[in-house]
Amino acid sequence: MPVDKELRIEIVLMMAKLEYSTFVRRNFQRDNLPYIPSENTIRSIFNKFVETGPIDDRERSGRPPTTTAEKVEEIAEVLANAPVNSVRNVSREVDVSKSVVHRVMRGVLGFKPYKMHLTQQVYDEDKDLRVEMAELLLPILNDPNNDGLIVFFR
Repeated sequence: MPVDKELRIEIVLMMAKLEYSTFVRRNFQRDNLPYIPSENTIRSIFNKFVETGPIDDRERSGRPPTTTAEKVEEIAEVLANAPVNSVRNVSREVDVSKSVVHRVMRGVLGFKPYKMHLTQQVYDEDKDLRVEMAELLLPILNDPNNDGLIVFFR
């Protein structure tokens, strides 16, 4: 769990006063905090403060994200115009990779994949026929002598 800014400030101040991470942790335990960082975390926060000065996290290295607010809006607009659309079609229209479009659709916009399933409509007349068929098949299925024989009706 990441340590929030207020707790980092408290850790630095207490480490300056108490000098040992064990004492700082025990002090937090006496205060009944919901989250108490480990001694290693306390020590690393203080050492980073001594070395660099600020208590904030360092900037993350790596490739910058390709998903911008404009691209998210563009994807949302394409989906609003044609809600039945594939990830590939949207990625072609927006000129972003399929994985980025899929991530935005699932994570940011809350879209979920859905495949249309066609079913037959059951009419009132069919209900009587279904009951009759069930009454015919039930004794066959419950018969202990039936060795998995399949019976066809006309």
